Formats: sequence, C-alpha cells, structure tokens
Amino acid sequence: MNTRKYQMCTREELINIQNNLSRKLIITDLFTKPIRKIGGVDLSFIKDHAVAAFICVDYENLEVIEKKTVLTRLDFPYRPGFLWFREGPPLVRIIKSLDVLPDIFMINAHRLAHPRRFGCASHIGVNIEKPTIGIASSRLFGEVIKIPRKFGDTEPLKSNNETIGYILKPKIGKPIYVSPGHMISLESAVGITINCLRNHRFPEPLHLSHKLAESRKRKIIHSMS
Repeated sequence: MNTRKYQMCTREELINIQNNLSRKLIITDLFTKPIRKIGGVDLSFIKDHAVAAFICVDYENLEVIEKKTVLTRLDFPYRPGFLWFREGPPLVRIIKSLDVLPDIFMINAHRLAHPRRFGCASHIGVNIEKPTIGIASSRLFGEVIKIPRKFGDTEPLKSNNETIGYILKPKIGKPIYVSPGHMISLESAVGITINCLRNHRFPEPLHLSHKLAESRKRKIIHSMS
C-alpha cells in the first residue's frame, strides 16, 4: 500500500476522505472476550523511510509472544490532522503480514480526540477491520478540564461537553491521551490501557514496539555507515 496518489490532494479532499471513512466507525465493544493477546505498533524514522515495529504480548502477564519489523518508504509529508496518510500504510503493511492477529491493537495516535473524530488509530482500525485503541503523548484536539496526578487516575478530554477521550497518568512521566480507535468503547479503551501499564510512560505493547523500532533503526544506520 502507498499513498502517493494523495500527495496532490487538497486539504478539503483529504478531509472528505476522512469524513467518508468515519461513517464506518464502530465505537462499541466488538473485541474477542476474554482478551488473550494485545498488539502494539509504532514507527521510527530514517529520512524518507520508516521502520514499522510490531509487538504482541500476553494480556495477562504482558510477556512477549511475537515481534516483527518492516522497513518501508514514506510517500506522504507530515501534516497535522492527516497522520494516517503518512504513517498508516507502513503500520497496515506490517499488520497484514502477520500470521496470527492479536485481539486488540494499540496505536501511537489519536482517534476521537481528533478535529474530525477520525484520527490515525481509527483509520487503521477501519482498514484492517480489527479493534484499535489510540494512545498519544500529547493533545491534538479537545478541552482539558483537569490533569490527573496519581498513577492510574484519569480525567476526561472534552469537546462540546462530550467526552472524546481520557487523560491517563502512568507511573512514569507525563499523562497520556487515550481514545477508542475502532470496535471498542471509550470505557474499555481506557481500562485495557491501564491494565497494560507498568514502569513506563506508555503501555507495554507500545513501549516495547517503540524500543524494537528504535533498535532496528540503529542497526540500519550502522550498516549504512
């Protein structure tokens, strides 16, 4: 999959694509129960390429079951609010290469907490037709009423008095922003994320996939030197 055809699209055309696809979103719990496996995907960048990394963990003990990386070219520039068109294809590519899919994917991106309620986490979920949770390090959209201070505490992220996500305090570092991506409710998204938190800022599937992407990136750079 590539997004070269989107490079010439106007902002309005990209918005129309998001709005049309957003009609396919499902924000109710359709994931397999009990949850057995959680996957995390993340990217690390090397100029106009990206290393996509996947980690699957056991939901009960968070031990690694499977890991995989893919190096791919980026065909779309960074544009706030349109992260999917740059980062989505490499993530979908690695997901579709898996032999066995986890019950839920964690994506380092937004969903409801997006100006058009259709962030990268949702776009990926609709594309792969699997449950996804969006988890981000910073706020893209929405009103912060209060910042949680204690580990495991949450505060709602609001838009027009509607809760579109939660601000969650991890054990380490600043709060993270959690919102449902696809085929999962807001309450389940934050509850599952809390269950996957350990001694890092991000939940283990994302923390480990980030480490894996960075490790593969360093090896590639070293081989080029």
